[in-house]
Amino acid sequence: MKNFLKDVEQVVNDPRDFWQVTPHAEDYDRGRFDDPWGRLYRAREERAIRRALKDLPRRGRVLDVACGTGRVTGLLVNEGFDEVVGTDVSTAMMEVAQRRLPHVEFFQGDATHLPVDDQSFDAVTCIGLLMHLDTPARVAALRELARISRGPVVVQYGCVGTFLRVTTRLLRRPAGGVRYPVVPSQMRDDLRRAGLRERSRFWTLRPVSSSVILSLTKQA
Repeated sequence: MKNFLKDVEQVVNDPRDFWQVTPHAEDYDRGRFDDPWGRLYRAREERAIRRALKDLPRRGRVLDVACGTGRVTGLLVNEGFDEVVGTDVSTAMMEVAQRRLPHVEFFQGDATHLPVDDQSFDAVTCIGLLMHLDTPARVAALRELARISRGPVVVQYGCVGTFLRVTTRLLRRPAGGVRYPVVPSQMRDDLRRAGLRERSRFWTLRPVSSSVILSLTKQA
């Protein structure tokens, strides 16, 4: 059971500084996805992301926020979006992404304060970030995603239910394998405070993973 529930997200004490170090950035994907559980998780997570993207128009510009090494950025390219842009706070991570995706534009930016105008993009994605932010930072990031998107916002949460709360106590591990897990009521409150509402949700590996992909729209 312990191996099956191993942490998928790499929980570190100071993620902002940790992922600025080039060797850590270079090893990021290998550390997450090299074993059988990691490969299964990746396949199911990317399936959930594709389902969330299914109804989005492929025309226009899409921004991948907290793009890291470009895994989801590349998925957006492969899904046929006209223009894909990536941003991350870590230049070391983006250097890996730029090598993988030389035709994609990348720029450095903090998800809570991005250097772009209002409604600059037709859609925005943010995968693998919110579960590492405390509540004020999560809400700030969600508000920023809403500000810069003319259309849908697709995000990932670490949302824990009863099964993961029990295994957390038994195994003495981070709840859901993430830094700041939430329960469903917290997730709904975040969205309300950010002026967003849920259109649909897609679980990665429920109940053994906390990962859930949400397709969001702005509140009327």
